[in-house]
Amino acid sequence: MNSGKYTPTRLAASIACSLAVGFCAASLYVTFRHGFTGETMMTFSVLAFLYETPPYLGYASPTFYRGLVIIFAASTLVLLCQVLISMRERDHHGTARWALSSEMRHARYLQRYSHVTGPIFGKTCGPHWFGSYLTNGEQPHSLVVAPTRAGKGVGVVIPTLLTFKGSVIALDVKGELFELTSRARKSSGDAVFKFSPLNPERRTHCYNPVLDIAALPPERRFTETRRLAANLITAKGKGAEGFIDGARDLFVAGILSCIERGTPTIGAVYDLFAQPGEKYKLFAQLAEETQNKEAQRIFDNMAGNDTKILTSYTSVLGDGGLNLWADPLVKAATSRSDFSVYDLRRKKTCIYLCVSPNDLEVVAPLMRLLFQQVVSILQRSLPLGDERHEVLFLLDEFKHLGKLEAVETAITTIAGYKGRFMFIIQSLSALTGTYDEAGKQNFLSNTGVQVFMATADDETPTYISKAIGDYTFQARSTSYSQARMFDHNIQISDQGAPLLRAEQVRLLDDDHEIVLIKGQPPLKLRKVRYYSDRMLKRLFERQMGPLPEPVSLMLSKENYQQIQNLSQHGVVVPEQSVGDMVSMVGNEEAAEKQSSNINGGPESVTIGRDTPPRSIEITAMEKGANSGGMPLDSSLTPEMAPALIAQQQLLEQIIELQERYRSTPPPPVTWP
Repeated sequence: MNSGKYTPTRLAASIACSLAVGFCAASLYVTFRHGFTGETMMTFSVLAFLYETPPYLGYASPTFYRGLVIIFAASTLVLLCQVLISMRERDHHGTARWALSSEMRHARYLQRYSHVTGPIFGKTCGPHWFGSYLTNGEQPHSLVVAPTRAGKGVGVVIPTLLTFKGSVIALDVKGELFELTSRARKSSGDAVFKFSPLNPERRTHCYNPVLDIAALPPERRFTETRRLAANLITAKGKGAEGFIDGARDLFVAGILSCIERGTPTIGAVYDLFAQPGEKYKLFAQLAEETQNKEAQRIFDNMAGNDTKILTSYTSVLGDGGLNLWADPLVKAATSRSDFSVYDLRRKKTCIYLCVSPNDLEVVAPLMRLLFQQVVSILQRSLPLGDERHEVLFLLDEFKHLGKLEAVETAITTIAGYKGRFMFIIQSLSALTGTYDEAGKQNFLSNTGVQVFMATADDETPTYISKAIGDYTFQARSTSYSQARMFDHNIQISDQGAPLLRAEQVRLLDDDHEIVLIKGQPPLKLRKVRYYSDRMLKRLFERQMGPLPEPVSLMLSKENYQQIQNLSQHGVVVPEQSVGDMVSMVGNEEAAEKQSSNINGGPESVTIGRDTPPRSIEITAMEKGANSGGMPLDSSLTPEMAPALIAQQQLLEQIIELQERYRSTPPPPVTWP
């Protein structure tokens, strides 16, 4: 197999061979310098030149100098012949070869442990030796293909979480990644969050995807809400495709309406559409109450449809993802946001999206929405000077999330915004079932590092064999004649063959893996196992302290004390916050009515012990009438304290996001 490159060993062998030929030529000259006679032929020796050297004679004779010239000339001639022969590469059948460790180190794909800053995919030696680790070098995205129990978790995912120097959003099926790596991430300075919406103990941080939209200027909310609807609501079955656009429009109108009402959550949208009664009456009422022109138009159109069509729209909307918010755990986990997506590039953050395998497909709409919204926010603006951290999206069990259209598009552009993807699947057929052929090829062509462990399906070994390619070799065939016993013919020809056949991929042992890197020859490396690796084991065992578990969403003692203080002293709501909530609705007249209904000091409004029970209304102005507002009538009682506390926290987050948008002007409005 011709590589077409001179390795150090090959170059040294060529020089040694040429010098040996030159020395023999010098010995021939010394032996036959006085003529060819029978006596000289009988005494010829390949070491004859040694007897003419200064160490042997004690002086440099003219014969010695002539011998040196002969050695130099003969060696140069032999080297030139070797170069000419090597230039005639037998590569017309293929030039595939395995990569050399030296060239991969030179390309910065193989790094010593002290220099590793990116993902870890493999190692050049066993676990007890100081070898080099394979990282992604210049390639931002990677694909790991490995069946169950093949070692992708202990060999790629966990080592990456232990060593990656940027922010990480990891899909943590079964929650083991959080248990095994969260303390290491926290000790390295990361802000660690665990988003587990279906945790039976409600031990989860919260994430509200609507907060970002509520903080936007009113003229941009419609466009971003359309993008949110496209990411969340998907068609289930061919029959739903004809109603998916209407279902998404209905979701958009619901979000805009809930933002007006001061309840910017998807759970509020579910409650809004889950009200009993005829849907056309509900939509007609919402069209009258809302002040948002786009939402009003959508509700008007919906109210004019037949009941069966409205049922189809709401059914597709629910099945497409909204029914997930019927679960009170999901509602509670999406009622506020404990982490900011805008800070991922600014400070190191690790977000674990924990979900059990049984619940993965159930909660997939929410996980899909989170990933796609983070991708969208990252690509709104290029990184600023203080945004120096890269963001790694670690997508284990990628298939079960469904089709991620935003990710499929962003894989070609997000690298410029400091975003990286690591997709983990069990076989290439997992992509075939979710994406069309063009989408599948898009993922394969844009993942610069592809790691394959032993697999038994048909598609993956064939892909690996074809991707590695063929090499050229000399085949020798011998044919014999039946007429004559010793008459035979030998033919030598150049032929091609796969460097690695598909059946050889299936027989790959449990300790090795195959790595394809864009622009580089293929690699065969040893797998990494963090619990036995010399360096990673130390890093893993260095973790100390309790797990950074979030506080349960159940009422804690602190919240209970807040309730007691509320019933005794009341809740103090800053007047500025009330004004911001009213301005979020975008109605100055409603703000005047709100301020006229509130009694209190010039700096704050006190609701509680010293305030008689009353209904507090934020009335939305209606065309030509003052009685068409959206009342949020409720008498304040101690039992309502948790809701008021949650709403005040939500309000503070909206104000913070609005201030962020005021300081950083958004890009021009573009349709998704």
